[in-house]
Amino acid sequence: MLRLRPANGSAAVADAVPGRPWWARFGRSGFGAVFGRISSDPLAVAAGVVLLIFLFVAVFGPLLAPYDPTERTRTATGELAYLQPPSSEHLLGTTNLGRDVFSQLLVGARAALIVGGIAALAEAVIGVLLGLVAGYRKGWVDGLVMRALDVAYALPVEPVAIVLLVFLGQSIWTIVLAIVLLSWRAAARVIRAQVLSISARSFVKGARAVGASDRRIMFRHILPNVLPIAVVYLPVGFGNAIIAEAAISFLGFGDPDTITWGMMLHEVFTAGATETAWWWVISPGLAITIVVAAVFFITRAFEDILNPRLIGRS
Repeated sequence: MLRLRPANGSAAVADAVPGRPWWARFGRSGFGAVFGRISSDPLAVAAGVVLLIFLFVAVFGPLLAPYDPTERTRTATGELAYLQPPSSEHLLGTTNLGRDVFSQLLVGARAALIVGGIAALAEAVIGVLLGLVAGYRKGWVDGLVMRALDVAYALPVEPVAIVLLVFLGQSIWTIVLAIVLLSWRAAARVIRAQVLSISARSFVKGARAVGASDRRIMFRHILPNVLPIAVVYLPVGFGNAIIAEAAISFLGFGDPDTITWGMMLHEVFTAGATETAWWWVISPGLAITIVVAAVFFITRAFEDILNPRLIGRS
């Protein structure tokens, strides 16, 4: 049995033990350290609770909503509940069409989860694969990926999304596609830099010496060492995607058949009720702010894992 350890003695070692699953190498230096650091950070724990509540609302929001979010509600006298302030019947008031803002807020959380979740996963997967291949293969492969990175950095998300929405139609999935096409940039660059460093270490050279294939070295020896970095980009991509979707929808290019927090802000703006219906403005805006802030504090705990020099600093 041959065991190859990296020079720094990390527990996330690359080994040539037959039959040993790659995830077995994640101990306290991998995902265990990541979640251990989160549990020791009060702000990260609070942010985690907020995100769990958000996930619960996103999954069960349509069942929890007291009204159909597209229903035009009426008062006890039979009149349209036009721009009603918060009350016992409408916790967050109503829109200019008499629709319940609280119900729209609950239902809109699901769209935020779909956009943020898919974009974050895609960013991590694409970033890891491109960074891994570019950093290990080097040469023309690395050059091609880096030029693609340069082009991606030159393209802003919102204008690209608007162009795609014009040609492909206004759909939540088109927005997701636009975000995914450009969201992998930062993850790929950082992971490439890590792979360049790791591939020069002695345990990778030892794996080559014993005849390990390039694919085995990349996915069994190098990948486990960079996966914790990919985990960092999950909350980062999640928050960025929610903000991007809200901005695109606010500009009026969102999916007209899907209730999102960005579409709620667009509707209150087009209705000219930003100054009079404060409850209609604050509700989706505060929801976006809280979720993105929670993601930030989760990411802040991850930064301590990636850069130990930050631990203990304010």
